[in-house]
Amino acid sequence: MPIVNRAVELNERISIVEMRAAPGPEPGEEEETEIFSCWAKVRTMNIQDVKANTGTEYENTIEVVIRQQQDATITNQMKVRWQDQLYNIVEINPDYAEKAYMVLVIKNKDL
Repeated sequence: MPIVNRAVELNERISIVEMRAAPGPEPGEEEETEIFSCWAKVRTMNIQDVKANTGTEYENTIEVVIRQQQDATITNQMKVRWQDQLYNIVEINPDYAEKAYMVLVIKNKDL
């Protein structure tokens, strides 16, 4: 079963951002810099997955599906901005077979 059946399923806009040192006298301050934005499919977990992930690194995570070919290579040091929330990238799962879509496992940075 394909990750995305039709391109219209990519109906949420996300931004891939990097936190960079802010210019100025205060050390340690960071500012958000957008690398690129793209359309995504946000997949909800079923109850079985929620139960299986309880107590693990994947608790309270969200899966985001995006096209594999993007303007920049995504790394775990980058973050995802979606619906005015900032998320850490927990895992990057590229599609090695068809090279069409990749899945980003993200977690709210405040959780």
